[in-house]
Amino acid sequence: MDVERQTAVALKWNSLSKLLGQLFSWSVTLITLRLLLPEDYGVMAISAVIVSVIAGMAEFGLGSSLIQTAQLDRSELSRLAGMLGMLNFACGAAVVLASGSLAEIFDEPRLSDIIRVASLQFVLYAVEAVPQSLMQREMNFRIGASIDLAAAICSSATTLLLAWLGYGVWALVLGNLAGGFLHAVLLVTLGTFVRPTFGFRGLGRHLRFGGIITVTRLLWQTTYQMDTLIAARFITYDALGMYSVSMHLATLPMNKTMSIINQVAFPAVARLQGELPRLRERLLSAFRLLAFAAIAALWGLSAVAQEFVDVVLGPHWAAAVLTLQLVSFVAPLRMLMALLATAVSAIGRAELELRNTIVSAIILPIAFLIGVRFGINGLAASWLIATPLVLMFNLRRTCAPLRLSLRSMVKAMRAPLIAGVAMYAAVTGARFGFSDLSELVRLFLLSSIGGVVYLGVVQLVDRGIWTDGRRLLSAVRS
Repeated sequence: MDVERQTAVALKWNSLSKLLGQLFSWSVTLITLRLLLPEDYGVMAISAVIVSVIAGMAEFGLGSSLIQTAQLDRSELSRLAGMLGMLNFACGAAVVLASGSLAEIFDEPRLSDIIRVASLQFVLYAVEAVPQSLMQREMNFRIGASIDLAAAICSSATTLLLAWLGYGVWALVLGNLAGGFLHAVLLVTLGTFVRPTFGFRGLGRHLRFGGIITVTRLLWQTTYQMDTLIAARFITYDALGMYSVSMHLATLPMNKTMSIINQVAFPAVARLQGELPRLRERLLSAFRLLAFAAIAALWGLSAVAQEFVDVVLGPHWAAAVLTLQLVSFVAPLRMLMALLATAVSAIGRAELELRNTIVSAIILPIAFLIGVRFGINGLAASWLIATPLVLMFNLRRTCAPLRLSLRSMVKAMRAPLIAGVAMYAAVTGARFGFSDLSELVRLFLLSSIGGVVYLGVVQLVDRGIWTDGRRLLSAVRS
């Protein structure tokens, strides 16, 4: 099976599992949002930031190096497993020891116990790291997708049950752990388990590549979570909960879609790194389809945010409307930047992505510090200003090794951009004619109008986009 067809099949299984898992997760989330308080989500957001940042250090990029390396032997895998186990246990212990100080820094006593319990995830990461990386390396996403789906259902069901029983923020903490535990058990059972050894000779190339990946990932995670950390110092936990949920809803399609794409794209691009013309053609096709789907979904959500919040979340989340509009509008650009970053790392140029992340680490925190002075809406607006600035500084450096031109990228995304503007204008104008209708009816009508306008404009501007879509669907079906 060639790389393109194997990629399409991998996307099929990965997408199917994520879609089913997300449908279940969304249904549960919409219920738990009514059972829990905004401040519960605010406290959980701080804990999640801390654990995710340290988890990036614990993996040390060794999983990515395992996927990217052309040849590996069993002895080398065992040493990698031993190294990953030691790193995860050390980082987990460090988080536990620092939990009390972190609770004092954020002036939230509950945070100490929450972080200690959440740190059990590091034990799970140590167990599943190598089996998961091997599954991705082999592009065996059929089994991996089933494992992800089972873990997502377990996590959501546990969260809902505990929220219903009145456990508050602990429903979120223990729900995540339950899903993570099942995920690790299934990976070890159904994947390739590698017994760890603790002789680290010959791992130099992995440590060099992984070190660059780790610094980049740590800097990236810290930078892109800095809005939450800054907000925790300047606004109330109730407001932080509003902002956190808005960000979650707006970036959920982005995070889930890019999780699917990046898991498949990294090994696929790594296999094509010696065929740049072929790789460039496939990347432009991916940009085209990604822009088509992302702009439709996220600009569409931004356009109907007022009705969406009223119908889905309820009146006590009304303050989140403008925040949701702003962060949804900029999310497609972040998705395209993420795909470029994955491609650059997969061809072995991780140092370029490190430089790009340093630029982000300078621009974004400055924007957040200015924006937070104006509350959660100002914080959301800072994303809208800072993200294009980051892209402007980084684009040329990123595109050079991939042999991509700015003109070719703009041409690939032209139709979705024009259609997105037309859709947004149509929904905004139509809203004035439906002001007397109920929120539910208005949400349905505005969404329908937006969808028809978007598809109609794409058809007028670039009919060729359907050819790319049919080619992908054909490969998936076969």
